[in-house]
Amino acid sequence: NMQISNPKLKLLIENSFVRVDRGVSNLRPCFERVPYFPNDAARFFAGLDTLIICGARKPVAMFGYQDGISNVVPDSIECLEIDASDVTGAILYLYDKFIALSPLPESAQSIATPRTKIVDSFATNTNKLTARDLCAVIATRQPENAIIVDESLTSGGAYWDLSMNSPPFTHLTLTGGSIGIGPALSVGCAVACPTRRVINFQADGSALYSTPALWTQASEHLDITTIICANHSYQILRLEQQKQSLNLSKPFARKFTSLAQPPVDWVSIAQGYGIAARRVTTPAELNEALLLSLEQAGPYLIEAVLSS
Repeated sequence: NMQISNPKLKLLIENSFVRVDRGVSNLRPCFERVPYFPNDAARFFAGLDTLIICGARKPVAMFGYQDGISNVVPDSIECLEIDASDVTGAILYLYDKFIALSPLPESAQSIATPRTKIVDSFATNTNKLTARDLCAVIATRQPENAIIVDESLTSGGAYWDLSMNSPPFTHLTLTGGSIGIGPALSVGCAVACPTRRVINFQADGSALYSTPALWTQASEHLDITTIICANHSYQILRLEQQKQSLNLSKPFARKFTSLAQPPVDWVSIAQGYGIAARRVTTPAELNEALLLSLEQAGPYLIEAVLSS
């Protein structure tokens, strides 16, 4: 129930974190998320004088790049790594000894400073669905105490900031650099926490690796809403190709990252596993489908077709 009063102090979290409890609450801190791509992360850390790492390892690049960097923390930054069995105790000790603290007023609703205000006009928005719209609808409609299993990858870039003011929730992400964890991880969350709604915010290419999890969701009647980010491509691989300065004009390079020939019919896949499903193409349709899924028990899948 305290806040950091030193404006020069940043509370950081890895880009690919295991779990963090977030949302509007006076018991939940506001983290800044380290950028994903190595050069972006290096520029982020270059703005710091000192980095204190507690209960974690020094950040490095997820993948190796030709002529690229591996260590994203510049050597000019003073870095203190604390290997503590009691991470919470170590952080509290640092707070007590080195950081000026002030009590959080009882009238305050959140430690987090609102970053992005969402204009809630989804119910009447019939424009083509964009990735930002998708993030905004989820952040606005997710219920209190929800568990967000986030394997949205490129489609979910705006979700972190847009969900700063969401009701308290638990946020889990892909951590290992491989893909396909979302549907199965959602099953684990729903089994472990049967009273909480699970929303699987899921990239379409990644979901193809673990579709049998949908059958388990139906068989166990788990309260999971799966939202497929249907851009019909492995967009994260396209970005990685661009970072490597590879020639993307050749047919095999385009086909390597395309899911459009043939397109995947996620509604049919879900129904084949016994799950109710709907395809949406506008913010209004997404808003309606998401609210419907949250009002009923059991699994539900939404194929959110994103405009290019």
